[in-house]
Amino acid sequence: MAPLEREFHRSFRGPLPTDEDAWRLVFDPTTTRLVVRHEWRTTRHSGVEELSVEEFLAQESGARESLIALLFDQVAINA
Repeated sequence: MAPLEREFHRSFRGPLPTDEDAWRLVFDPTTTRLVVRHEWRTTRHSGVEELSVEEFLAQESGARESLIALLFDQVAINA
């Protein structure tokens, strides 16, 4: 079975409209891992990192607030 993914936050880095960050909650049913995947794209470089949910929640950010809102069905709080 393919991993289940849900995007919960997107932000723009600028200056180009395609320069952006995206955060997804990813569950891999094969390994039973739940992680936060951060992907970024700019004109100079792109990348992907995966964090445990615990590591991600320890960092203050608008993305963290969006995940909390998604998980607990609340309106996101601007950080």
